[in-house]
Amino acid sequence: MLYRYFTLYADEKLLSEIEELCLSEGFYNFFSEEIDSKLWRVKVYLESTEELPAFLRRYPFEFGGEELEAKWWKKFKDSLKPFMLTPNTKLIPLEEPVRITDEGSMGIIPGRAFGTGQHETTKLAALFLERYLKTGAMVLDVGAGTGILSALAIKKGASKAVALDIDKAAIEKCRETAWINNISIDARVSDFLSALEPGEHFDIIVSNMIVELLKGFVKETVKHLKPNGVLILSGILTEKFDSFMDTLEDTFSILETEELNEWKAAVLKRR
Repeated sequence: MLYRYFTLYADEKLLSEIEELCLSEGFYNFFSEEIDSKLWRVKVYLESTEELPAFLRRYPFEFGGEELEAKWWKKFKDSLKPFMLTPNTKLIPLEEPVRITDEGSMGIIPGRAFGTGQHETTKLAALFLERYLKTGAMVLDVGAGTGILSALAIKKGASKAVALDIDKAAIEKCRETAWINNISIDARVSDFLSALEPGEHFDIIVSNMIVELLKGFVKETVKHLKPNGVLILSGILTEKFDSFMDTLEDTFSILETEELNEWKAAVLKRR
């Protein structure tokens, strides 16, 4: 299929803003590449009958030309090399599903833009998940996407990982990720926490979503968090962090935080 593409050049702050918008709108046909330490090229790909999404029209995207899907998708995949998702876990992007059984490695067939493990918010969530996970823990992953965090939990000793996502395609991706890593993930289609039973409780609940989505359910997680459990939240722009945490102060207290570029993550406990 032939796609039209639009391009703009962005600094780190603008790139984070565009990524957040695309994630919140469920738009994944974009690709960013670093030009130097302070500049990125962002390309948005559209089918011939599609218009630039309304939420991107205020940005100075310029028409760049046309490109076959196979060509730009190959460039995206070629840009993905094995990398350290956490200090102890290597992530290996794959083109075809093959088993990865090494304890210190995980495999995934990447999806467009998000779910590859390379985004700062995924790295922050994975860092905290690995840090707080204890053998035999029960883990809930809300907005699981490709299932990277659920797979990491099982690989590092969790007894069960429940992965929730509203997108049926994401749930299928979770199951694919589980097969690749020779593990089991309980993946469920769910509008936030709707697929949980009242009696289901977890040692760790992790969610990598933007603030606007976290606000929709995060206080409800207390009903499913064990008394000594922790809540890991990522996907929060640093500039929005304090005001968001203020809305949670009657329910949770902060154990620790980490920042990576424009993004921030936190580990919370019940008050």
